[in-house]
Order: sequence, then structure tokens, then C-alpha cells
Amino acid sequence: MKARLSVEPGHAWCPPFGLERVGRPLDAVVETASDAPPAEQFVVVSYRAGKEVSRQTVTFPGGKAPWIGRVALEAWPSEVALWTKAEPQELARAQVTLPAFEAEAIARADKAIHPVDLGTILVPADWLLLAGGQKASVEVAALSRSGDVSAARATAWYESAPRKKVTAAMPLAQGRKAQVSLALGPCSKSLERDVLHVAITGADGKELWHKQIRAMIVPKPPKRPEFGAVATKLRYDAPILSVVGGKYMSLSYDDAWAPELDDVVVFLPNGARWVFWRGSCYIPFWAGKHNTGLCYEWAERHSPNTGFTDCPEPLMDKELRYGRVEIVESTAARVHVRWNYQSCDFNYRVNGDLPVEDYYFYPDGFGTRVLTLTCIPEAQYELAEFIILSPQGAFPLDILPRDPCDALPVKKGSRLPAVYRVRLSQHDSMAAISFCPTLTGDPSPFRPFFDRGCQVTRAYWGSHWPLTRGCNTGWSINDRIALGPAHNSLMTWGATRPTPLRSETVETKDGLGQVKTMKVQTWAWLIGMTDAGDEALVQWAQSFAQPPALELQGARQDAQPYAPERRALRLVVEARDVTIAIKPVGCCVNPVFELQGAPKEFRRVELAGRALSRKQYTWDGRTLWLSAALREPTVLRLGYAP
Repeated sequence: MKARLSVEPGHAWCPPFGLERVGRPLDAVVETASDAPPAEQFVVVSYRAGKEVSRQTVTFPGGKAPWIGRVALEAWPSEVALWTKAEPQELARAQVTLPAFEAEAIARADKAIHPVDLGTILVPADWLLLAGGQKASVEVAALSRSGDVSAARATAWYESAPRKKVTAAMPLAQGRKAQVSLALGPCSKSLERDVLHVAITGADGKELWHKQIRAMIVPKPPKRPEFGAVATKLRYDAPILSVVGGKYMSLSYDDAWAPELDDVVVFLPNGARWVFWRGSCYIPFWAGKHNTGLCYEWAERHSPNTGFTDCPEPLMDKELRYGRVEIVESTAARVHVRWNYQSCDFNYRVNGDLPVEDYYFYPDGFGTRVLTLTCIPEAQYELAEFIILSPQGAFPLDILPRDPCDALPVKKGSRLPAVYRVRLSQHDSMAAISFCPTLTGDPSPFRPFFDRGCQVTRAYWGSHWPLTRGCNTGWSINDRIALGPAHNSLMTWGATRPTPLRSETVETKDGLGQVKTMKVQTWAWLIGMTDAGDEALVQWAQSFAQPPALELQGARQDAQPYAPERRALRLVVEARDVTIAIKPVGCCVNPVFELQGAPKEFRRVELAGRALSRKQYTWDGRTLWLSAALREPTVLRLGYAP
């Protein structure tokens, strides 16, 4: 059997990452073009000074030829050889050349500030994001194999302040890894961009190694509401990658869309941030504190799609020819943002279907996703998928949790329906939540990618969205990871759709202005971003699926007593004093009341005989939100001012 043997550094997409890569053993890589997987037929033997020092079996992950397997060498050999196992025979031999000097530096802010709170989004992973005047630190690791460098020093400084250098002794013994930490002073309070230099020098002051780290500075962080929706333009300093005729080109981010188009950010008191970003084609997502995001997908038509180039979906609308976002309502009690879009293909061709998504949020960090889809009756749509957005230069195995998703059953003795919890990164304490009471199908996980004998992702990875232009849907990793943000699809429900809240067939105009027979369907999901535990999340789901019974005095229930689209109990007020006996089915969490015909101001609000403070409820003249988890029958009294 023919096989090729080579020695190379560990795969860039595989752990260890950062400082841990310094001193990492090299890999022996075996390639063979056999038809069947060569399961454990080879062994790599390492030699030093002609003597065997280790023997390692080669495995071949992945599912197709040519087969590539690799082993991390257990020792630092001078050469390696490839042998067959069954009938020992040497097939190939390769020399091992060790790097004479290795080093790496990682810079971190002294305090993590949410990127969106600084007016930024998906900052490249190897950049340093700071508020004006903020301090940072640098960790430096190095390894010298060519000899001792006893007087080595590590130094760091900002390009704007070359005289304010921070330095520390970093003696290097041959073959031993050393690591030091440098505490930097405040960065510039006026500049928006800077460069952090990190250098290692020898006894003579000559540089042995040098690295430059881009610093993105926000001199005056914008003031944002604790709760509310804001139209803004999020900052992104790197250029947009645009692929034209197979060639890489750069596009200015500031000039990439019509100037009248803004981003929209929903700010929630628990620190969650829900973002409609031009760079994501307005597809909304939870923006995490540690520079990742989580999207619930959109209405993606699977069929019929004849005549289209690539998948017709809103992520192809890079120029925002069709997508629009509108802040419908932003009050003390509720935020409502609407996203209109059309699915287009790679060449901006649309199919005439009309999706509209409404998002409602309350001060507790939970809200609803409401999708109303007008489409031809025979169209098959996918409505839900969990997709993590990652910044430029971020490797999936470095940032994604090992087990990113949990499914929490809502009913005892039944797996489904379930509350799904998705962790955005290895560092975020809060997770994204999704629940639909009529979704009873199992999701399908996406399979990981393999490259040159390594598993390099946990699930699907694609660089054609967000932000990047001119790229088709891909099914392998590529060098665009260093040139723009990407997305990681974890699981999908495919053609499994929840039962809609409403469905009707009507004669109406489609998105192309043609009168057709169209089906109009509406679905609703409970969504949120929270650090709540399992029991609390199940109670949230039960409360959303089963509203409490009400006994009323001074009011009556509306014709639609409960609107799951807004998780709201709907009442018509008929007197200045209203008594509402709330009878939970299990638990009623943070109830919302839409009070029609009510006076604008309260005289008092009492729950279980106690007056509530303004921190325990919000009222905007139409919508009342309570901060309360009710497990027993409880009386709410509303007294309106004359």
C-alpha cells in the first residue's frame, strides 16, 4: 500500500490555541489514496539519534478518500518513519526540523465591556477592544531551542505612546517555555485606533520576535437606555471581504449600504442585547458579551426553488435591497421591532413570498419571535435553526462550547415539547432560550467538518454570511476565516414546523405584485437571553404555553383573551378600580396585561394585598408588565387616578 509521510505544525483550526501553541509538538501526517479507510494499518515510529523513542498508531477520521491521518508526536524526534502494522514494513521516512524560536502574545482588556455597549459588533478576534482610557494586559509566551537567552526581556507599548513602554525580564532556558504578564497603562482617550506592539529582545537589545495587535478604541462610549430599542450605526473597522470573479477584494464598511439604513439594537436590563445589523442582512441575533451571537434563523424556502442560484434566503440580501427594520414601539413596558424581508438568491432574484417577523421584548429579558409567512400553498419552509455567529479570526473549536445545546422537557414523562438553551461561547454566563409549545419534532444536528485528518469544527461552518459578499454556500473550511466573520449552524428542524397559531388561504398580491392564491400562517416562539436555571426555564415555558385563568371585577376579557404573540392577557377596562384574580396553571411568570380603554395613570397597584414599587411593574398607558412569579391564586388590584 502506498502512503505519504510528512511532518508539519498542528492544524491551525485545532487546539491548543493561543499561548498553549508555543512548544506544541509537531504532527506526523499520513496520506493514502486507498479505496477503503485504512483502519489502524499504520504506525508512526519516532527516532532520536538513530534510536526509537516512541511508536504511535495512525487513525483516519473523516469519510472519503484521499485518507489523511495525523498524530501529535509524543517526543521531539530527529526523524520519523511510517510502518505497516500487520507485516512490518517501512513505507516512508521524514526528517524533523524544529523551529529555533517560538512566541505568542495575547492582549486582554482589564474589564470585559459588552461590544454593543461600546457601539461595536463582532470585533475581529485578534484585535483589542477598549473604551477610551481603559487599561489592558498582555500575556507573552516564548520558547528558544537554539540556546539560552538569559537576559531576554518582553516589552509592550502603544504606537501612539512609544515612550510609555512596559517591560519585564523573561529569561529563556534552552528548550523550556517561559511566560510573563505585562500590565499596560491607560490607552488613548482621544484616538479611535492604535497599534499595540509586543517584542522580545536579547541581551544586546536586538529583537528576537515582534507582534503587532490592532487596538480598536471607543473614546466616548454611547449612552444607551437600560431598556429600549435604538436606531444606530454599529461600528466595524475591518474591511468587508468581497469576492469578485474568484478574486478577493475589499469593500469599505462605512460605504456598503444606503446611508439612510441604520442598525437597530434592543437593550435589556439583564445585559442582553438583541441586534438587527446591516452586516447580517438584518437577520437578528443575540449579541453576546464575549463577541459572538446566536440567531434563530428565518423563513427559508426549501421547495419549489427551480431556477434560483444557491439558496433563496435573506442572508443573500447583502445590499439590503429588500430587508427593512422598523421600531414600532419602545416604551417602559414593551419593545416591538418589525423585520420585513424577502428571500433572494445569489443574484438577488426573489420568489414573491412575503415573510414578516415581529419581536416583542419586556424588561425581564424575555420576548417573543412572531413569524407571519405569506407564501404559495405548495412551498415548503424551514423556520428554526440555531446558528452561532463568530468574529473574524475565531476558530470554532476555540470559542464554541463542547456541548452548546440543552433540551429541557416541559411536561413530565414527555421529551417534547422542550425548552432549548444555547450557549453562545465558552465564556458567556447567559444563554439564548427558545420554546414553541407546538414544536414536537426532534432537531437534526449538523455534522462537523474534517480537514487534513482533523476534526476542525463542532458543526457546519460557513464564511458566506454574515458580512462577506460574493460567496456561495460552502461545505468546507477556507482561508476566509481570517478575512471576515462566519457562522456555525448547530441544529435545524428542517421541514418539521410547529403548528401555526393561525392559517388561512387568501387571494392576494405576492411580493412581485401578482395576484395569487397564497397561504398566510403565523407562528410564535418564546425567546430570551438569561442565566436562569433549569427549573425557572421550565416554569417560563409552562407560563407561556398555559396562561392563567382570570376572574375580573371592573374589567372584562377581550374577544382574544390571550395573545401568545405578545405573551399578553388582554382586558377591556370598564371602571377606575379593577380587581383581577389570577389563577395560575402551574406557574405564571411575569404576566403581561394589555389594558384597553384604561386611564393613563395608576393611583395604586397592589399584588396579594401589597403595594408594588415602580421596580416591580412597568406601565406605559396600554401595557402593564409585572415582575412576579405566581404559583398560587393571587389578587391584583389596579386603581386608576381620576
